[in-house]
Amino acid sequence: MKNSLKRAFAVALTICGAAFFILHSSLLISCSDDDQGKTSDVPTLEGTIVSYNEFGGAMVSMTAEDMTKAGFTLGDVLTITLAGKEITAPYYDGYYSPTGDYLFVAYPSYPSICFTANNVGLPEELMGLEGTPIVVKLKEKGGKLDVQQALSMKYTFERSDYPSDEAFANARAVSAGRLAIGRLHRTSSPFNNEISRAAYVSAYLEREQVKTVLNLADTEEMILGYDMPAYSRTLWESGDVILCPLKADPTAADFNNRLIAALKELPSHPAPYVVHCLEGKDRTGYVCALLEGLCGATYEEMVSDYLKTYENYFFITPAKDPAVCNALVTLRLNMCLKHYAGVDDEAQLPSVDYAAAFSRYLLAHGMSQAELDALVQALTS
Repeated sequence: MKNSLKRAFAVALTICGAAFFILHSSLLISCSDDDQGKTSDVPTLEGTIVSYNEFGGAMVSMTAEDMTKAGFTLGDVLTITLAGKEITAPYYDGYYSPTGDYLFVAYPSYPSICFTANNVGLPEELMGLEGTPIVVKLKEKGGKLDVQQALSMKYTFERSDYPSDEAFANARAVSAGRLAIGRLHRTSSPFNNEISRAAYVSAYLEREQVKTVLNLADTEEMILGYDMPAYSRTLWESGDVILCPLKADPTAADFNNRLIAALKELPSHPAPYVVHCLEGKDRTGYVCALLEGLCGATYEEMVSDYLKTYENYFFITPAKDPAVCNALVTLRLNMCLKHYAGVDDEAQLPSVDYAAAFSRYLLAHGMSQAELDALVQALTS
């Protein structure tokens, strides 16, 4: 009897020991797997290409909220897999990359994320892929956070947040070099109310009795789809709106071919003139810089006018925000000025004779001397 009890007890101990070993091993494996999951948990998000915007950017099915929920933050560097290609791009809330560089942008006025190459749009092989899967994976956490923090700027759509109607509309006369007083103006769009400013721009143009519009944003089809303010409609119906839709790359041949054709036409229309795109920021800034320099403006005058837009929208000034302003000028305006002036080093820009340099550029790209003289006369007389 005693031996039987001993054997039963030994078996029980063996079974309990085995059960404990199995349970303990299971717990170890479970913890190990859990730890592995945590250490290898890289933010990833899948979606599709939904459509393409007018600038050649792919609008994807992901939103900024989706990106946040998946673990991405602005300033991250991503690996984007699309149509068998892997592309590295930063994730920003604005167009902060150099021209031609890829970026994944959660632009405040866009309904979803845009994947594009800054200012030029996607290359041909990445166009026409509606419905194609796109996978976004974290490559480097905060790898471009310094750029995001330096250049991230947001404006509001509320007039009450701004000191004047003109600041809200980003509307002003351009005065630099030999430009005649009140002859040339720049604004945000008087037609497209996407950023809630069209009525204020229209009122400004009526008050200044602007007669001709150089529109850098819209096609005729787009214009006809807008619910225009009264004076904007008057300008459109007068036949004095020159349509010149551009991407924001002043170094592109298409940009310059379209622009030069429009500038040839400008003197045949009555002054005063206004130049605008949607926000009146980059495309407008590049074209106004060209016209200012053509009329004898200095580098300092062009920089001052360019940065005034950022004061209007974002309350950023060279005195208060020198690093941000320097970055804006280097990344954006100087690229344009170097191209038109034909210089490689931005250190040369303050000493350029812009009237001579920009005249040479226009003459070399299809404008005759008579057309150039007529343009300068229209702006300075």
